[in-house]
Amino acid sequence: MIPLLTDNDIDFLNDDSKVVLVLGLFFCLFFYLLELRVSVNKEGIHYQFFPLHLKSHTIKYDEIERAEAITYSPIMDYGGWGIRFRYKAKAYNVKGNEGVKVYLKTGRHILFGSQKSSVFESEIKRFMKL
Repeated sequence: MIPLLTDNDIDFLNDDSKVVLVLGLFFCLFFYLLELRVSVNKEGIHYQFFPLHLKSHTIKYDEIERAEAITYSPIMDYGGWGIRFRYKAKAYNVKGNEGVKVYLKTGRHILFGSQKSSVFESEIKRFMKL
């Protein structure tokens, strides 16, 4: 009788293949967990790009000059999605081409990608008036 599987057939992954497999699974899990969390309340705009930011960051209203809902080109304007850095600018976006650009009193601006940009903008303006 000829065996269908031998010990060599079962152990088909060498050490390099195991490393590549583990790294591939890690990156898939990382991108699956990637999430932009943004909230607006009376203290300011709170944002966290999880799992890159382990804690939330806050922009207080006294730091903000103005905010506006915009339509933009993620690739042309910021070079893609994710956390993007430009001269005097930063962008946090995950998908789509709508967002809110927050202009700071320092001359810098931060773009937050949002599928509900007009609601996001109106909430910022509402809290800035308080």
